[in-house]
Amino acid sequence: MGIKTIPFRDIEKKTTDIFEAVSIVGRRARQITADRFVIQEELRLEEENLEEIGGEDDLYNGNELGLEILNKEEADKVIKPVTKALDEFLNGELEWENPDKES
Repeated sequence: MGIKTIPFRDIEKKTTDIFEAVSIVGRRARQITADRFVIQEELRLEEENLEEIGGEDDLYNGNELGLEILNKEEADKVIKPVTKALDEFLNGELEWENPDKES
């Protein structure tokens, strides 16, 4: 995964305030991080429950959502929350409101 530059013009197409853009991307990145944590915790608890039952469930693959508890090497290969949030922002997939600005 290489580093790529993002022209400010691409960001200005979405909002003229760079600080607003950073805030939006940062909030979305925190949401992604929180979602991943919740999913990982649910997977861990599910695995513990299966072990307590005394066997593996044939229908359970342990990774329904494409996420699992990762070690450091595997975590380096996962798309980072900020990268994902920035891509969503630039692709117009995020919606936000600024209560300070009048319509």
